[in-house]
Amino acid sequence: MLKVSSSYADDILTIIVSGWVNHQDIESQLLPAIETKLQDYACIRLWYEFSPEFEGISVGALWDDAMLSVFHLSDFSRVVMIADMEKLGAMVNALAFMLPCPVKIFPINERTEARAWLDEIE
Repeated sequence: MLKVSSSYADDILTIIVSGWVNHQDIESQLLPAIETKLQDYACIRLWYEFSPEFEGISVGALWDDAMLSVFHLSDFSRVVMIADMEKLGAMVNALAFMLPCPVKIFPINERTEARAWLDEIE
């Protein structure tokens, strides 16, 4: 399941990931939120946070995520991923690899550092 919401800056989209993520989550929530945000900004930042309740992601959702990267090749300036690295490290690293922009993964207890990195100017 995805919960997409506004963030502390207008050009940032926050995505809270929990439970099981499937194709419908990407199609009905993530893509429309990205498209809406891109109407106002040429380039946006993403904040993905994997909750302790996260269970996994379907093959269809992984495919959608890969296609999202292709079709929005230059639309993301930076992406932060917050996750329990002990539990989700390999999966989060694989997702980060599919994104065509700087991505940094932070443990759950480093949200302040994640925000500072996301706010850095390249």
